[in-house]
Amino acid sequence: MNSINRPSGLAPVGDIPWGSHFCQFYRTGEDLAETLVPYFEAGLRHNESCLWVTGDALEKDEAESRMVAAMPEFKSQLSSGQMEIVSIKDWYKPGVEFDADTVLQGWIDREKASRDRGFAGLRLTGDTAWVHHSGWESFMDYERKVNSTFGRYKLVGLCTYCMTTCRAEDVIDVCAHHQFALARRQGAWELLESSSLKVAKEQLRQANAELEQRVTERTQALNAALQARDEFLAMLGHELRNPLAPIVNATSLIRAHTAPESPVAASAAILGRQVGHMTRLVNDLLDVGRITQGQLRLELTTVPLADVIEQAVELARPLIDQRRHSLAVTLPGRHVQVNADPVRLAQVFGNLLHNAAKYTPDEGTISIAAATAQHGVTVTVRDNGAGIPPEMLHSIFDLFRQLPRSLARSEGGLGIGLTLVKRLAEMHHGSVEAASAGPGQGSEFRVNLPLAASAGRPAEATRRAPVRTAKGSCHVLVVDDNEDANDSLAVLLGSEGHTVAQAYTGEAALELAASMLPDAILLDIGLPDLTGYEVARRLKADSRMKHAHIVAVTGYGQASDVQQARSAGCDAHLVKPADPEMVLALLDGLARKNVH
Repeated sequence: MNSINRPSGLAPVGDIPWGSHFCQFYRTGEDLAETLVPYFEAGLRHNESCLWVTGDALEKDEAESRMVAAMPEFKSQLSSGQMEIVSIKDWYKPGVEFDADTVLQGWIDREKASRDRGFAGLRLTGDTAWVHHSGWESFMDYERKVNSTFGRYKLVGLCTYCMTTCRAEDVIDVCAHHQFALARRQGAWELLESSSLKVAKEQLRQANAELEQRVTERTQALNAALQARDEFLAMLGHELRNPLAPIVNATSLIRAHTAPESPVAASAAILGRQVGHMTRLVNDLLDVGRITQGQLRLELTTVPLADVIEQAVELARPLIDQRRHSLAVTLPGRHVQVNADPVRLAQVFGNLLHNAAKYTPDEGTISIAAATAQHGVTVTVRDNGAGIPPEMLHSIFDLFRQLPRSLARSEGGLGIGLTLVKRLAEMHHGSVEAASAGPGQGSEFRVNLPLAASAGRPAEATRRAPVRTAKGSCHVLVVDDNEDANDSLAVLLGSEGHTVAQAYTGEAALELAASMLPDAILLDIGLPDLTGYEVARRLKADSRMKHAHIVAVTGYGQASDVQQARSAGCDAHLVKPADPEMVLALLDGLARKNVH
């Protein structure tokens, strides 16, 4: 029960737990002062109530003087009642029969009174020189009862026995009825323990050391494995972006040059949807890696919640329409504002809508609604789909956790989306909770967010692809060591009327730029010879290139990557696979600017 260790104040003893009951064999009053003064000093300094019952070898006045010498503040502790020093002559009255149960109950009552006064427990000592051999057996029975009783209370007891009055058999009795004994040997205090106790303590020490070592090793191995996992997820997400870029470009090219009613156009639409799904998975991989490594930073601003929900609906609309679901949207008034990163918060609601669409059978019902309270707002996403088993409600937000997949159709996914929902909601000082009546009964997810404290800085325009207007023609240099990505983008831009040159290395890009003086340079960062950053710096250092618009097109999409690209001289930053419409709209804008 009482396992918290207390300092004994005695170097040979060290820390002891509550309930400790040990003894000391002494010859002189100096022996007693040498041990009992530090014993009580440790108790007083750790907020314990203390009782010292003195004997003839060290009288009450001498004990008090020794304590004052060790602790100048002792007088105040004595007057406050934290410590009491009582002579054995006043404690045990001559002619009064010793009753073990009565004495024990007295210690228990005193321990409770000490704790009621705010002390940690009771520390005590009593001299046994008064025990006559005629009452020895009854006193040993008392010591045995102390051993079995003290362990249930916040008590520490040290019994002192005079060696000059103890016979050999007495010493054996005393040691048998205490947890351990303290005796002076060759001028030093030494613990007397049974061989079995010594062996047990040594085995426990070794077991604790081995356990601590194993815990340390396992913790280090687990941390290394988690770091390796996070690094792998980030690397995998980045590497998967490169092959997506040419697929996106080729799909856009097919759409642009195929009749809408043709089977090829239908196939291109399928490609577009699946590439969008793959892009979503890759982005989720990267985001969860950044969050677990503490690398994701929010760009907070004060924004109307309705704008964020509309953006989320736009993100999820393709899958909702594909599955022929009905969607009910209840928007709050524009005065309902939150302090948020609009893109990341839209990702929260978009992921919930995407999950609802994915796990609801075709032609299902989905809704998203916002309700305000005094200091917060709750956005609820409901569906009438697959539902959640009760045993999964608390683990549904764990990384890689997924609902059981049906035999008829695999809904896909990596089990990352809801983890991102939870982490991003918490980064917005909010929370998310799931509810479901069970399998087949639909699901409900509630995102709780604080309302913005003040108007703050207005939100920037929602980050959407620019709308294309009149077409123009630019001289464009495409720089990418991935040949498929380079070639597909070049063909796409050429089909839109742009003059395109291609380079697959940094040095080749510098040579081509010097000869063609491009209007725009679409620049990959991970080149085989020079980094895209170095290429951008060298281009900007050339006075002939100052008009060139350099756009970093790369798989690196963290805020630090964007900043590094800007610092190197890039005018814009697009993450692979870049939306072809965004690229074309950007070039159209440059062409109009060049005309004027």
